[in-house]
Amino acid sequence: MDSHAILVFAHILLMVFWIGTDIGVFIAGFYMMDTRLSIPERQTAIGLGMVIDRFPRLCFIAMIPVGLQLAVMSGSLSLAPEALLAVWLAASVWLVAALIPMLRPGNPYTALLHGLERVMQVAATIGLGGAGAWMLLHPAGMGWLAIKLIMLGLVCLLVIFLEWAFGPPMAAFAAICTDGSTPQREQQLRRGMTLTYVWVVAIYLAVLVAAYMGIAKPF
Repeated sequence: MDSHAILVFAHILLMVFWIGTDIGVFIAGFYMMDTRLSIPERQTAIGLGMVIDRFPRLCFIAMIPVGLQLAVMSGSLSLAPEALLAVWLAASVWLVAALIPMLRPGNPYTALLHGLERVMQVAATIGLGGAGAWMLLHPAGMGWLAIKLIMLGLVCLLVIFLEWAFGPPMAAFAAICTDGSTPQREQQLRRGMTLTYVWVVAIYLAVLVAAYMGIAKPF
């Protein structure tokens, strides 16, 4: 069985389930803001969106070690076996930290696990972005890979901004659900979601650039 082909197939599937399901979350946000719907209908929409949101989060984490493994196997990246193993182990820890709160919401370690997720996001931002920048400064014919690594590091950073931006509109929607809809609360919700969507679109653009670099390898 061709392990390289299996990894390529997995890489494609991870991209499909990452972006495809994330678009579902994107659409759910519009239903949450739709004042023509009842509060229960809006709650159902965003609740479903939050369930769907588990898939892009997990797929993105898995994309990192799978992509690096493919780069090493294809000869595009020189990485010591110990370093590659460390990436797989770190990604596994990151996956567990993201998965446990999904499966057991409200467990006593949720705050700690979210903190660990944030540490991994920052580490991935620095590691991927730094590696890509180093490759650009020391060109060896793999400029496309350098840009792809920078874009993936940028995605990690943008996800942090997205999570920060999503808090205020969710607080505004919680107030709407608890105390009723008012023009001021609806405006706060829309304003917060507008900023959230700015980060979402920025993530999509970074992902498109990274995907193009991996397929076209233009330089």
